[in-house]
Amino acid sequence: MYHRFFTETENLTGNLCLCEEDGHHIKNVLRLRPGAVIIVCNGKGFEAECRLDGSLSPVARDVFPSKGEPDGALHIYPSVAKGERFEWLLQKAVELGATDITPVLSERCIVPAPEAKKMQRWKRIVKSAAEQSGRGIIPRLHDSKPFEGVARIAEGLRLFCYEEEQKKAICVLLSQNKTNSISILTGPEGGYTPGEAALCLANGWEAVSLGERILRCETAPLFVLAAIGYERMKQKRCP
Repeated sequence: MYHRFFTETENLTGNLCLCEEDGHHIKNVLRLRPGAVIIVCNGKGFEAECRLDGSLSPVARDVFPSKGEPDGALHIYPSVAKGERFEWLLQKAVELGATDITPVLSERCIVPAPEAKKMQRWKRIVKSAAEQSGRGIIPRLHDSKPFEGVARIAEGLRLFCYEEEQKKAICVLLSQNKTNSISILTGPEGGYTPGEAALCLANGWEAVSLGERILRCETAPLFVLAAIGYERMKQKRCP
């Protein structure tokens, strides 16, 4: 398995440019040498097998489509959680196929909106997870939004993961709906307020149950992403 990196160069031919941080990682952390092979992705669905030249710059050879992307958009809207728990969520969400991530500031969030320094750290975590897991893109990490704004979005299938929902299981809903654009809204440690739940339902979100167990705020979105991934694999094999 070759090490993977992303480039902002769309045309994967000749010598490719990597950011200074990746160059440092190749030289001083991985200690790769001239002649070593790496994979460089353009973040737009294609990647190249590259060989490092004498200055440890990647030179593109074979170019091929990326295989690590989900079918369609998976936009998660998790409520902001404490420190390392949210960072773990970001990493695993990327591994499970999220294409967009928007931190949400809901009423019962116990942490403030992330500052610019924290957002930069989170973006590095997202990029690293994309490289590690073989993604063909770097998922977009958007600025945090208040719950009220997120509740009013209208894009594709919108799943409102609500602990008070008892009848509508997520597995049933996914098996009945094959849309390629799915938004996933999950709550904070204390759950949603009645007002927040009412606002989502009034704006057409599908309230779904994640089962009988109580999931932590960083676990719930990953549960849904895994369920979607399983359902899509099943649909491919049994159309």
